[in-house]
Amino acid sequence: MKQTEYKIKLPDELVKDLELDETNKLFLKKESNHIVIEKKQTISEFQQVSLRWFLLPVILSSLLFFGLFSYQNKYQIPMTGDLSIASAVTALGLLSGSISFVIFFIKEKRNDKNNNLSDIHWRNVPTIIFSYIVTLMLGILSFFWLLGVIFEGASFDLYTATAIFFIFTAVINYFMIYAALSFTSPMIVRLLIFVIIGGVFFAMLTNSESRWWQYNFSFLGTNEAINSWQFNLTLMLSALLMVALIDYLFVNLEKNNYSGFRLLLLRILLTLVAISLGGVGFFPNNGKGQLHILHTKAANLLVLLIVILILGIKWLLPKVTKEFLIISYGIAATLIVANFLFQRVGYLSLTVFELIAFGLAFSWIMLLLQHIQKLTNFSNTEYEIEIKKSS
Repeated sequence: MKQTEYKIKLPDELVKDLELDETNKLFLKKESNHIVIEKKQTISEFQQVSLRWFLLPVILSSLLFFGLFSYQNKYQIPMTGDLSIASAVTALGLLSGSISFVIFFIKEKRNDKNNNLSDIHWRNVPTIIFSYIVTLMLGILSFFWLLGVIFEGASFDLYTATAIFFIFTAVINYFMIYAALSFTSPMIVRLLIFVIIGGVFFAMLTNSESRWWQYNFSFLGTNEAINSWQFNLTLMLSALLMVALIDYLFVNLEKNNYSGFRLLLLRILLTLVAISLGGVGFFPNNGKGQLHILHTKAANLLVLLIVILILGIKWLLPKVTKEFLIISYGIAATLIVANFLFQRVGYLSLTVFELIAFGLAFSWIMLLLQHIQKLTNFSNTEYEIEIKKSS
């Protein structure tokens, strides 16, 4: 590609803020009709730290794995089961990976030179850490559930099993360290999406033989479901993540001079949505007792709040695009039609109606949070730069 050399003069304030010097490389890219100049992030520190430290917990865990099975005189280890490679990875791999993530995440949070975590408050750190640990646990359980289906009855000698355990644990620790060192505040949105979709999908998988769809969506959180705690924990954890995300977004909105009664009301409504979502998981739909009543009230409040948000979003949120409003009103209309087909016509079953309502409502909330996130990333500070063609 033919290139023409230009010189760019930057304000001293911007150079100081971005910590630029002659050793840095800047990258220019075109986004729509805009030009974005980015500073290249170095990954050498991550490579040194990860290679140095992620093997230590892996080796210790593998030695413990080998020692425990040798002590019990078990020299043929199944892939899945109560005492297997899967159970050992779930216990030791989860423990070592969680410790690695906590250590490196807190280390990066305390690092004054790391701007990625500077706008995340310490009060939100426990929720983020817990979310990653639960996400890791769900990932491990889902992975070995799938392996159990594919390699049903597979078993290995102790040495081969230890090698397999070593590989799985190494991948877990490397991933968790990488996640801790590369975490940025916008990733909270993706984490929330992954937690709720991953948790619900895993609950559906593990209860497929129970034919949960013949009852209702809430069946996944009842005593009759397999591992119902995973479904309920997913909803409660998603609620905590939403509260942390709402706190982060609205604090940064204030930094960008977005404030007022409307935004305060929007924050309150979104927080109530998160509390209602957590209530659906905290009060499982067991029988017809008090828990069933509280579960129903939490679910009804959740639906009501989302309807209020959709109808009032044009008034509550600044800089709402026409496209977002069209999508919002389209989702609202679909929910009304689905409710009519379920309540009046009887065309939709309860399970189908709940899945449609959950999918649409969750999608709209994610779109709303991403729209707010764009406002937080928008800076009102403008810099005038001078571009000259080199002679």
